Amino acid sequence: MSFSGRASLMSAGFLLSLALMMGRLAGFLREIMLASFLGLSIQADVAIILLTIPDLLVNLLLSGGIGVALIPTLKSLSAKKSSALFFQASLVVGLVFTAVSVLFILLPSACFWVLAPGLPEPLQYLESWMVYIIAVAIPLTALSGVSTAVLNSRNKFFVSGCGTLIFNLSIIASLLVATIRGEQYLAWLCFGIFCGVVIRWWSQLLAMGDAVLNRSVLRHEWLVSSFLLRKFLVGLASSSLLVVVPVILRAGATNLGEGELAAFNYAIKLVELPIGIFITTLATVAFPQLSAAHTGIDPAAFGRLLSDVIQRSLALSAAVVLCGVPFIDSVVYLLFSSGRVDIEGLHHITILAQIALLSVPFVAVSSLAATALNASGRSKLVLINTCVVVLLLFLFCIPGLLLTEPVILMGALPVFYMVYSFYLVRAVERKTLKQGLMIVTLGIRYFFVIGGVVFVSILIDAFILRIVLGSQSLWIVSVCRVCLAGITFMISLVAGIYVKRMSQE
Repeated sequence: MSFSGRASLMSAGFLLSLALMMGRLAGFLREIMLASFLGLSIQADVAIILLTIPDLLVNLLLSGGIGVALIPTLKSLSAKKSSALFFQASLVVGLVFTAVSVLFILLPSACFWVLAPGLPEPLQYLESWMVYIIAVAIPLTALSGVSTAVLNSRNKFFVSGCGTLIFNLSIIASLLVATIRGEQYLAWLCFGIFCGVVIRWWSQLLAMGDAVLNRSVLRHEWLVSSFLLRKFLVGLASSSLLVVVPVILRAGATNLGEGELAAFNYAIKLVELPIGIFITTLATVAFPQLSAAHTGIDPAAFGRLLSDVIQRSLALSAAVVLCGVPFIDSVVYLLFSSGRVDIEGLHHITILAQIALLSVPFVAVSSLAATALNASGRSKLVLINTCVVVLLLFLFCIPGLLLTEPVILMGALPVFYMVYSFYLVRAVERKTLKQGLMIVTLGIRYFFVIGGVVFVSILIDAFILRIVLGSQSLWIVSVCRVCLAGITFMISLVAGIYVKRMSQE
């Protein structure tokens, strides 16, 4: 690849990362606003279910199926055939998900029960038009998945990446209107969801230009083959199963009482933010390099690269967990205390987030193991292992549900990722014991060194900050503690890099 080609690729990657990051941050702001306006109430639970429907659909479609099936095919076709395939794929997807929306209209109670089986009569909080407007949003969301694939195939990454940002900004605007009017938060939320999916889809159509909207596509031969459909289903299954993990946990939380779904949602979103910034990015960057090493039939280079990225991910995850657990209460206070969440609710979210943080190291290992398997052409193993462990998740949830204990139910999340990482590491390296011991040894080393840094920070917090700031407001104390956590995190990363270099000498 030429220098200009590499520069163009890096620029596109940066723009896509920027758009996705802005969308993720806007989504996090959306959750903060929901907590501020609705607290840990049953209305907050219903609001999260309403958001889960388009969110889940987008994640399922964009994380795997449509992109895996359409992008390579679109790149191989001429401009005319590409336009025809876009139209035909939109027609098929639109019809399928229109049928899904009709089912949602006919059986709304059943659909809500699947997502929140323990929530008592959620439809009593919704007027009939709200159900219809969410139903209309379903096929429009699916159609945006097709247009996103077309934009990515034409290297228009920034526009496609802004889809989530547009959707979340629309919801934020609707919640602000509801706040000004002081009423009907759920009604305005439904309106915001509808506006978000419409604006996202039309912005993508406009970005594609007239080339995909000409009349000649109506007379073109049929291009949506059975092979393309099978490719879509395989990509959907292998890439998107993990998306349902938080959905399953939130659904189980509805059996534990009013507001538990919202509490689980806020805690999981807190943990997903550092995972998305650090762990997912590392796996994405490592994938093409691992693929190149595998293609070049260089197992030694493949092993060295995999070991290097695992060490980096363990250092990052150790810093996230050890800096997060003692200080996340201040983060929760700053984010959620300004609204309707009381002190008891803040404490509850803090405990759940601390438990969820324990999953970060296992998410790091499992994501890199999955990346290694995909890079070496063993995607089938990822699919099989993911299916097995997702089924086991239901067993992991049983103790928390039987004991009606939210903390135990949230404990199913780190247990799930621990088992999942073990399965994938075993698939990557047949010498399971040797590979497992290497990862455990590295993990203990990083946690021990970074733990020392965090321990000093905890002492500073306990014997200096709390004494000096004892007369200040809780808000000021929380800001100072979060700043201390940020400084500790940076020092922890430096310590992790030092340990990594020492281990390589």
